[in-house]
Amino acid sequence: MEGEKLRILMINNSKGESPSYCFRNKIVGIALEKLGHSVHYGSTAASIDIDDYDVFIFNRFYEGTMEKYVEFLKSIGKTVIYETDDNYEGIDESHAFIKIKDFAILSSRELIKLADGITVSTPELKAEIHNFYPDKDIYVVPNALELDKYKKRKGGNKKLRIGFQGSNVHVQDLLMVIDAVAELQKEYGFEFVIFGLDDTPLKDLNKFCLNYKDKKWKWMEDFPKLYERLEQMEYTHIKTVPYEDYRDKLSELNLDIGIAPLTDNRFNRSKSCLKFYEYAAVGTVTLASKVLPYTLEMDDEDLVKNRHDKWVAKLRKLIVDESYRQERLYAQEAWVNENRDINKVVKQWESVINLIKK
Repeated sequence: MEGEKLRILMINNSKGESPSYCFRNKIVGIALEKLGHSVHYGSTAASIDIDDYDVFIFNRFYEGTMEKYVEFLKSIGKTVIYETDDNYEGIDESHAFIKIKDFAILSSRELIKLADGITVSTPELKAEIHNFYPDKDIYVVPNALELDKYKKRKGGNKKLRIGFQGSNVHVQDLLMVIDAVAELQKEYGFEFVIFGLDDTPLKDLNKFCLNYKDKKWKWMEDFPKLYERLEQMEYTHIKTVPYEDYRDKLSELNLDIGIAPLTDNRFNRSKSCLKFYEYAAVGTVTLASKVLPYTLEMDDEDLVKNRHDKWVAKLRKLIVDESYRQERLYAQEAWVNENRDINKVVKQWESVINLIKK
């Protein structure tokens, strides 16, 4: 353990546990506790004894100002860290997050200015923040998984299973490649699985999107286009599950191939490769878009340009050649095991927090 024992409060920006909070705070705190540090979790609304903590880590953004609270913490010698894994400045009018853009930017700017240091998940996100705040200390600590809590899938599918996982903010990404998937399904007859998008049946979701009068979310405009194509295919939809059930469900889906399409825009370039890590963790090979962030961490062999013909060609190769598919999976698993295990990455968190605290 570097330096003295840390006493940390991880502060959530909502009552629920978002994936961002879980990956960037919760599992980080659990790993830090294994190193002997003291970590607790709360929200800004919680009644806490601030004397119990030396380091306060604020997650993402908040509705309303945090200025007085943060300034008070700093005035009594507490260390304040701002942790973010999204580039809110990069949200454009077509993005699914447009509805939250204004207060997210105001809150994140405020916390960046006030914090003693900032932690981010990717080099691209660091560069984006550095452009606005060149004098701030910004540290990159990559996302990581509790790999020992993921179960390897059973394999042995009678029919090949190809899957997509993601929330409704990834509707545009799936729409971009769905014609390639449909073309290949007609040729090879594989099962196609969609894990997520929403916690309601897609037929009901489509009706909701078509009938909603005040569309402010881009995905609601795109979803009916996606649904129209899906209705011409054979697919299985697995509804969104709570985070605590997510890992087991991903393993149970027993996907041979996991696709990770991503449109190339400023916001997405600052994201991390979590889909790649999670597919590898359960033994599913990944085919991802040849854009940031995947180009930084994945082999070029496992990347594909965002063109219909390129997706068809690369996906076909994985479909028809089982030995090649297994070879790529082994390489991906090895990289994730070596570089994205929280029990290894936690050392970076420990070092960064100590640097900021000094």
